[in-house]
Amino acid sequence: MRRFTPLTLSILLSTTIVLPMANGQRPTANTKRPMRAGTKAPTVSSQLEEMRSMLADQQRRIQQLEQQLRQRDEAVQQAQQQASQAATAASEAASRADAAALKTSQGFTEIQSTVTDLRSNSTAAALELQETQKRIGESAASIHFRGITITPGGFIEGAAVFRNRNENASVNSASGVNNIPFTGSPNGQLSEFRFDARQSRLSLLGEGKVGSTRLTGYYEVDFLGAAPTANENQSNSFNLRQRQLWGQAAFANGFTFTGGQQWSLFTLTRKAMENRNEFLPMTINAQYVVGYDWSRQPGLRVMKNFNNRIWLGFALENASTVLSVQQFGAAAPALVTTAGSLSLGGVPIYGFNTSANAVSPNGNFTLANTPGANGVSTNQAPDLVAKVTFEPGWGHYEIKGIARFFRDRYKGNTDTTTGGGLGLGAVLPLVKSKVDFIAEGSLGNGIGRYGSGGGQDVTLRLDGTVRPIRSYHALLGPEVHVGKNLDIYAYAGAEYYQRTAYFANATSAIGYGLPLANNTGCNLAEQTTTTAPPACNGQTRAAWEFTPGFYYRFYKGPAGTFQWGIQYSYSARALWSGIGGLAAGSAGLGPDANISQVYTAFRYVLP
Repeated sequence: MRRFTPLTLSILLSTTIVLPMANGQRPTANTKRPMRAGTKAPTVSSQLEEMRSMLADQQRRIQQLEQQLRQRDEAVQQAQQQASQAATAASEAASRADAAALKTSQGFTEIQSTVTDLRSNSTAAALELQETQKRIGESAASIHFRGITITPGGFIEGAAVFRNRNENASVNSASGVNNIPFTGSPNGQLSEFRFDARQSRLSLLGEGKVGSTRLTGYYEVDFLGAAPTANENQSNSFNLRQRQLWGQAAFANGFTFTGGQQWSLFTLTRKAMENRNEFLPMTINAQYVVGYDWSRQPGLRVMKNFNNRIWLGFALENASTVLSVQQFGAAAPALVTTAGSLSLGGVPIYGFNTSANAVSPNGNFTLANTPGANGVSTNQAPDLVAKVTFEPGWGHYEIKGIARFFRDRYKGNTDTTTGGGLGLGAVLPLVKSKVDFIAEGSLGNGIGRYGSGGGQDVTLRLDGTVRPIRSYHALLGPEVHVGKNLDIYAYAGAEYYQRTAYFANATSAIGYGLPLANNTGCNLAEQTTTTAPPACNGQTRAAWEFTPGFYYRFYKGPAGTFQWGIQYSYSARALWSGIGGLAAGSAGLGPDANISQVYTAFRYVLP
């Protein structure tokens, strides 16, 4: 098409020129005008020259048009190329966009998966962060040694105690079920004052990790032990007085295994079921409060944590048997309770701390035939303790049980029997972080040694077989926290021990709390002559205590805590009714004794 365009233009121009000439007209501007007179007619040669000039001009115009056409074609071709390139680029961009969209979708899926993983691990990460923060915050108070953290603890105490009756006791009072002096005794007429620093306490906590398993060891001692009187009945206070000595492995699946000397699983805890979370009354008195159930003894324990809401625990704990027996009347076998010579009707009874078999042989115990010593019983099996703890969102609640096994040997026969009990406990936050209310109680047969009053477990029948004594224990009271510096408490507790008597006839019997006991001398004036004083043979029916107190912290900070406390205690015990010892009209009741005590203590607690 391009090559024919100049030819077409030439033909059109030629036609324009030739046709007028054929009709006798000239192709000039003068054709239409008549010639003036005297003007020469143009010659043929001039006309041809003019035509040639016009043709040349037309040729130039054609060339210009051809040039313009070529430029237009080039522009069109360039535009087509650009359009093609743009289309290709658009296609590539679309492909890249599709790929990017696919990659974005895949990336979003990966992000969702990552977020899910992060959420599932958030609890572990938070706990790890807390532990890291704790390690950083405690770096000044802890020692990091070979992969473990060692934290020293404890306090230095200077204490004083005043009693209106003498107990020959330190800050761990001998009051309770058996030891409040009656007014008819010299100790009932003598007061007692002592300074004491032996409750000062040292502890060492070691913590480490093996994978997700947390390993813990704890060592806690004080100086309240006395070698001859150390025994296995309640605190296992062997010198240096070991309070707690245990090791523990806590697994990520919620199981925890603990072995060593620790607070009994039967002891109320303030939170969860973890060691070192036990409820300990805030008293200065290291024997705490009548009605409080506790023991510190060796054992093995397994515990399972269910989502920090429910805890189940089971323990095998060291056993001990506390015997309390009396005998009156000729028809009942004669009872001898001399240490190392326990006998009934002249025949030895074996298995108790005062039995002949319990004084020989000897392996690292101070036995009952040592003056002032208690000795140890011959145990058949460990105590079995089970507990379930609930924390539904408000308060802490416990249900617990204990099984015990008792045995003695008499006249060639071995007699066994079982005992046990149930307990309930609660810590109620009446006002969060300000007022807590504590309540616990237990009942059972043969659980007396777990009561803070220092009760008894078993007695004997006429035939020398062993019989558990039923008892009831209870404790309650508020704890008030005023700001950060003042703690106020008030506890009331009681323990009851059931009469367990076996009669040969109306005037002869053996057992516990016998109505044949002579109580005439319990509350008589102190004997001042050489005449033998009247007897006071009754055994305790009930003991109770009310004790308020406070601690005020002068300072608590990086340098430790410096605090001062005062405690008042009023406690009493009542005997089972017997012969005499009562005012007229008091039939059915036994005599009672009471004691008032005031404690004060300054403590510096390690940070």
